[in-house]
Amino acid sequence: MRMKSLMKKGIVTALVVSMSASMLAGCGNNDQGSSASNQEAPTQEAAPQETETKQEAEKPAEEAPAEQQETTENDKPYEGVTLKWALTDNAASGEETQAMVALIKEKTGINIEFSITPTAAAGEIDKVLVSLMAGDDIDIVSRTPIQFEEFYNAGVLEPLDELAANVGYDMEAVYSGAAVKFDGQTYALPAERDIWLTYYNKKVFDDAGVPYPEAEGWTWEKYVETAQKLNDPDNGIWGSFIGNDAVHSYMYATQSGVNPYKADGTSNFDDPAFAESMEFFFSLGNDLKIQPSSVEVASGTYPYNSFMIGDNIGLYVCGGWVASTLTTLEKYPRDWQAGILPMPYPEGSEPSSLVIDSCYAVPATSSNKEAAFEAIRCIAENKYTLGYGRIPAKSLTEEEARAYIEETLVPMFEHDGITADEFMAGWFDPNRNYISEKIVGTADTVINQIVTEESLMYGQGAKSLEDTMASIKSRADEAIKEAQAE
Repeated sequence: MRMKSLMKKGIVTALVVSMSASMLAGCGNNDQGSSASNQEAPTQEAAPQETETKQEAEKPAEEAPAEQQETTENDKPYEGVTLKWALTDNAASGEETQAMVALIKEKTGINIEFSITPTAAAGEIDKVLVSLMAGDDIDIVSRTPIQFEEFYNAGVLEPLDELAANVGYDMEAVYSGAAVKFDGQTYALPAERDIWLTYYNKKVFDDAGVPYPEAEGWTWEKYVETAQKLNDPDNGIWGSFIGNDAVHSYMYATQSGVNPYKADGTSNFDDPAFAESMEFFFSLGNDLKIQPSSVEVASGTYPYNSFMIGDNIGLYVCGGWVASTLTTLEKYPRDWQAGILPMPYPEGSEPSSLVIDSCYAVPATSSNKEAAFEAIRCIAENKYTLGYGRIPAKSLTEEEARAYIEETLVPMFEHDGITADEFMAGWFDPNRNYISEKIVGTADTVINQIVTEESLMYGQGAKSLEDTMASIKSRADEAIKEAQAE
C-alpha cells in the first residue's frame, strides 16, 4: 500500500481539526500527536492518623483530579535515556533544533545527542542512509515522505504501528491520515507542513495602480491576468516569478486531478494534461514574457530568492518556507510590504495547493526504539509551538488554528500587516485540497529526475513538446519496469 499523494479535504481538517492532535498532542511525536500530561503528580495523601475516629478513617477519600493521580514515573518513563539524532552540523547547531532538544528534555526527560552526517553531493546516496545500512546506532531521522521511501526500500526503518499501539497512541486520529505509510504500515510521523502560497509585493501593485488580489477565485488564469497588468519590462518589473523546478512543469496537471500513473501501473505522461501543463508553465517566461525565461533562470541571472532580495517582482509562487524568510529583515532587508494568497489553482477545478511534509522516523538500528518513538511524537506534536512560524501537520480545530495564528504568526509578520484571515485562507482552509508537490509512486525518485532533465530541455528550446513528453513517457515506463523487477 503506497502513501497517498493526494491529501483529501479532511487533511485540512488535519490542519484545522487535527492540527492540535498531531502537533500539540504529546511530546513523543514528530509533527503531530498527543501524549499524556507531563506534570509531576503530587505525593499521595498520608494514611489516616491514629487519632482519627473510626468514622473519619473509614470515610472514602475524595477522588483527586485526574492530573493529580498521574505519577512522575508514568509521565517520563524514559527520563535519563540518551538518543542519537542524525543531522548535519549546521542543522544540529541551529537555534530551532536546540530549542527542540530542550523541549524534548522538558517534556520527556530524554537527552539528545547528535550523529553528525554531511549532506550528500548531487548524485550521491544519502549519507544517513549509508550509515544506517552499515548498522550504525541512530535513533531519530527526519526526511520528506518521498525521501523516506528510499529508506524503506533499503529496509532501515522501524514500523511504528506496534510502538504506537503499546502506548495507546492513535496515529490516524492525530494526523488525519498524514502519517507516512508503505505497504500498509506506518513508518514516519509528520511534524510540519510546507504549503505553497502566492506571495506578492504590495509596492509593485501600488505603483501599477492594480488592486491587491483576493483569495476567492484565485486561479492560474487570474494569476496570469494579474501578472500581465503588473509587467513593466521598460522599468525592470516582472509580473511573475517561478523557478525552473520539475514540479512546476506538472503542477497544473496535478492540481487538475490527473494521476501520473495509469491503473495498470505504467506512467500516465501520454495524457494530454501533462503536455498542456508543461506548455503552460514554460509559456509564462518564454512566450507571455511575464517572468524571466527558462534560460535566464537556469543561467543564475535570477536566483531562487529573487523575490526576497529584490523589489521588482509582483507575484511569486513557492513553498511556505518563503514566509519565514520574509520575517528575517536582517538577512533580507526591504522597504516594501509583502502580501500572501493561497496557491493558484486551475480554472474549473477545486481549489488546491501543493504541500510537502517534514517527517520523523525511528531507524531499525535504534537500540531504544520505544524511547525514540516517544521523542519523535514529542517533536511532531510540539515543534510548531517553538515560535518559528511552522505549520503543524497535526490536526487543529479552527479555533486552535486561529489562536495559533493570532498569537504567533500575526506578530511575526507585523512589518507586512498580514492578517489572521489571510493565513487561514492560505494554510488552514478546510475546503481546499492539499496535494503532494512531488510525484509519489513506483520509481518516483527516478521519474522526478527524468522530468527535471526533460522539462529543462523543452523549456530551453532543445526539444519539441511532443518529443519531450514521448521521452518522459518511455523513460518513466522503463524506470517503473526496473523498479518492479527488483
